[in-house]
Amino acid sequence: MATYDPPQPMWKRNLAGILDFLLAFFVCGYGVLEIFGNRFDAPHVVGKPLITYGSGDESYALGGWPVLLAFALIIVYFVILGQTGGTVFQRLFGMKRVTFWR
Repeated sequence: MATYDPPQPMWKRNLAGILDFLLAFFVCGYGVLEIFGNRFDAPHVVGKPLITYGSGDESYALGGWPVLLAFALIIVYFVILGQTGGTVFQRLFGMKRVTFWR
């Protein structure tokens, strides 16, 4: 767990985490959906889709291993940005992190 200098309020850390997760979820989910998504008018895959997206007259569904890829990208988002100075909302909220390796 990272330590902050000066210590940040709990609401700020929680809000940054929630907003970062939502940002990563929608960006990674949308990216994978555009690449690997099945259109609803195409033949259906086995099982129900886990993520669906509709825009205008087109609708897309995402299920199976592409969902795992989306969640892997979310984890990569937090790991890489967490090691390089903070995630997007941590930086927007001005949360200065103390690194483990001083």
